[in-house]
Amino acid sequence: MDADLGAADFAVVADEIARLIRLLDDDSTEIAEDAKAELISIGGEAIQPLAAAVGSLDRYGQLSAIEVFEHLGDATAGPALTGLLRSEHRTVREWSAWAIAELGVREAVPMLWEAYRRQRVSGDGPDWTEAVGIRRALTVLGARQEVVPPLTSSLRTTAGGIQRAWPSARLVDVVNDLADRDQAVLYFMLWAVIDGGAYWNGHEQLDEPLDFGKPWWQVVEDARESALIEAAFVAPRPNLFVTVEWIDRADV
Repeated sequence: MDADLGAADFAVVADEIARLIRLLDDDSTEIAEDAKAELISIGGEAIQPLAAAVGSLDRYGQLSAIEVFEHLGDATAGPALTGLLRSEHRTVREWSAWAIAELGVREAVPMLWEAYRRQRVSGDGPDWTEAVGIRRALTVLGARQEVVPPLTSSLRTTAGGIQRAWPSARLVDVVNDLADRDQAVLYFMLWAVIDGGAYWNGHEQLDEPLDFGKPWWQVVEDARESALIEAAFVAPRPNLFVTVEWIDRADV
């Protein structure tokens, strides 16, 4: 009797998980979000069926599934996340890369390199969020060596939960330090730290894309010039920090 009851309970739970997975694609965002929260509350039992179904979900459902995998922190979701690197949706590929890094799925490295090669030939620049996510994943997993000059490394700090930030008062120093070490600064973002939280702070941007067909030294100098022009409009203050995205010659 107990065994039969256990099997019946298992079937009920399995049916409920399947129902919630289907709801991740619901037209109502509220319903989909509730389903995601319920899958998270179920815990590890939801991972295997969700991993099996994620390929058949639409974009929003796949993004929700990635959030479930990340929240539950179980690397057994790795193969499913690796498969999503081939999604037709840029955001899904990007979020998958971040999740792969977060969960430490080292066996995904070859697929990450393949995804990065596809991204580079797609026409999207290295400053697109997908490229940023893939590079960060490769770096976290030890498959890409990021060039961080000594000064830039020494000025790095945490700010409002952001792990890679620099004081706004040293922005020019960081830009020049990176360029002097042959690194091309793609962009920087400003963050105001208020009550322990980091809030995005917009700034003047040139919106002039870099020409990566030029010799690398010229790309670096063009990137330096653009970043310094934008930095000139930044009024430093103690609670204002910057995040910086840069690449090496090997990244293009």
